[in-house]
Amino acid sequence: MSGVEIEAVLDGAPEFVASAVAHLSSCLGETHPTVVAGRRVIASLEAIPRGAVLVTEETLSAAIHRAWPYRQKTTSGLSLSAASILAALRTTKEAAGR
Repeated sequence: MSGVEIEAVLDGAPEFVASAVAHLSSCLGETHPTVVAGRRVIASLEAIPRGAVLVTEETLSAAIHRAWPYRQKTTSGLSLSAASILAALRTTKEAAGR
């Protein structure tokens, strides 16, 4: 889409979160809800595949326009299309996870 890699966007965030969770666990204990939530965040960050690309409504809208440049499209129409596609993808992913 825009070529913005997730690693560039999150530069330093995983290390910061891990450091914060380590500090909190020493202060609050391993079973504290904040520490448990922090460990889930760390696991989520580690689950992001290498080379992943950030996709937003704006970048998807621009990609749609590049794919079909000759159609009359308004910015709001493109954003609505992009939002609909992203919502459908989220719904499909959530349904598959159940």
